[in-house]
Amino acid sequence: MAPNPDATVSRLRLCNVLREARDSAGLTQRQVAEILDWSQSKIIRIERGQVGVSRTDLWALLNTYGIVDQQRVAEIIALAEQSKRQDWVK
Repeated sequence: MAPNPDATVSRLRLCNVLREARDSAGLTQRQVAEILDWSQSKIIRIERGQVGVSRTDLWALLNTYGIVDQQRVAEIIALAEQSKRQDWVK
């Protein structure tokens, strides 16, 4: 059995969306870490898809990046939820 490919694709998409949002906000990983009082390595791990992102952390990132459009927020949250699906396929 292998991990759900849809979850893997969603996680990669989420990584790209978050990295692009940070870039669009004109922020470096270090700056985001300082704003949120997180380690820079946490930002790196999230953007590389090495760790999942909690709903609380996702809200903090979206807020920091200035993403307030409700439809866009909902799309990103849905993507994050899809990336956490642990369904296994045969």
